[in-house]
Amino acid sequence: MTLTIQTITPASFAPFGAVIAWTPELEESGRGFHVVMRSEAPTGWRLAVSKVTARSLDHLAYHPDTAEMFAPAEGCAVLLVAPLGDLDESAITAFCLDRAVSVAAGVWHGLVALTEQATVVIAENLDVQGVSESLSRPIGAELA
Repeated sequence: MTLTIQTITPASFAPFGAVIAWTPELEESGRGFHVVMRSEAPTGWRLAVSKVTARSLDHLAYHPDTAEMFAPAEGCAVLLVAPLGDLDESAITAFCLDRAVSVAAGVWHGLVALTEQATVVIAENLDVQGVSESLSRPIGAELA
């Protein structure tokens, strides 16, 4: 199955998490620094770099206890997401990862590359629990 790639906007991505961006509301505060994600638990955190080369995925995963930040670094990656709850393959949406986003805890997700290789920066809690589920068939994405 091949999904059409959507554009990330605050509204289109809201069911899955949040866009990390400078907003008019932040601008109105008059301050130049704002925390947009935080963990209340003192678990520590980590930054990772992921090399993405797959053109399709045979599984998606989620983290039940933590949000996760994905930011593009090089190349072009596509973020596949599905809503909280049981994995519904018909609800998987593909987004061009052209800006940083926070994927909410419990949201199914995975990455594929449109270019030969893409590099994605990931920020997450130091201790991450993950759940993975196989898809009924591989899923990829293409530009419309």
